[in-house]
Amino acid sequence: MLPSGSQLLKNSDFSANPDNVSPWVAISSPGFNLGVSGEVFKNGSRSVFIENIDSLNQNTGNWKQSYTGPAPRAGRTLRMRAFLKGENINLRGPGSNIYISMRAFPVQDSRGSSLGRFISSQDRILVTGTFDWRPIELVLNNAPEEIDFITVYLVMGPRVTGRVYFDDVTLTVD
Repeated sequence: MLPSGSQLLKNSDFSANPDNVSPWVAISSPGFNLGVSGEVFKNGSRSVFIENIDSLNQNTGNWKQSYTGPAPRAGRTLRMRAFLKGENINLRGPGSNIYISMRAFPVQDSRGSSLGRFISSQDRILVTGTFDWRPIELVLNNAPEEIDFITVYLVMGPRVTGRVYFDDVTLTVD
């Protein structure tokens, strides 16, 4: 059983390894620039960023990490938090946003239910403009049963232009 306050993600400040940000993985789509910054960061010595300059780009750019350790007990609260810094973020269409999300796998439990297995800030918190580091948070109040692993995502959605930095990304059990 995971005790309250357990932090499930590794390398949450992207600074644990001098040569890479493992176990974080960039999922790049055409038109996006995903990278690591040693100049702009909140804590540690690095952050990751996603950038897009094409206002018609329908793709998304993502960073992701999967937690594969012991599953949180059903009914526990999971809290995902990240700090963002934005440069000239413009939302240019429906579904456009910078957001974080979390998914429990398998996508459906043995009864075929997907209830409580995915949460996203995409339609909850609009992220626009130029701004210094600020937090964004998701809370899954009732962790589902039958979790094999949990994946968290840092996302620049379709038709978003600008650059966003992410740092201090955590997933905790409350």
